[in-house]
Amino acid sequence: MLKLLLVRHGETDWNRDRRIMGRQEIGLNETGRLQALSLKEGLARFGVDAVYSSSVCRARETAQILTEDRGIKPKYDDRLVEIHYGDWVGMTFEEVRTLPDYTPYFKRLDTPVAPNGETLYQVRDRAMEFVRQVQREHADQTVLAVSHADWIKCVVMEFLGIPSENIWKFRIDNVSVSLIEGEIDSWDRVICVNQRGDLDRLFVTRFAF
Repeated sequence: MLKLLLVRHGETDWNRDRRIMGRQEIGLNETGRLQALSLKEGLARFGVDAVYSSSVCRARETAQILTEDRGIKPKYDDRLVEIHYGDWVGMTFEEVRTLPDYTPYFKRLDTPVAPNGETLYQVRDRAMEFVRQVQREHADQTVLAVSHADWIKCVVMEFLGIPSENIWKFRIDNVSVSLIEGEIDSWDRVICVNQRGDLDRLFVTRFAF
């Protein structure tokens, strides 16, 4: 059975300031590095067979910290990068909401989230292409993927059958873990979403129907 751990990168200064980063090469701040080290410690007693990461700096740094003592090199994959926020990059969320033509992107799913940006459907499609490949290539293994909040939300919603317009109704915090288990051509289940701390229970298989 595949265990796929979806991990959001650690905190950056722009996260703290509620500033839209998109794919900007902004590294972790000190809090973010400490968060990643804490998660590394929490996962230390569990085996991980492969680690993939977004190629964006904050995710790369998080993946590098998580793999320091494992003898595993992260594999960087552009399918895991943050949603392209186009002209909104560098603005705070509060500034975006004051734009005269602003409409929340979850209310207009067929258009880019921002001018010159990407749609949620495009994020979902590249995310699921990656996930299906992992299911084929890593059956019966534990795989860790370091990515971004909206990317992780798109994967979770796809597995749960939740329409994309509900993306704003739950959070994915920095260095949180969301776990999906399953077997290709069989079944999948979401074990947890946005888990921080108490990771032991993620590695105990339980069946409850």
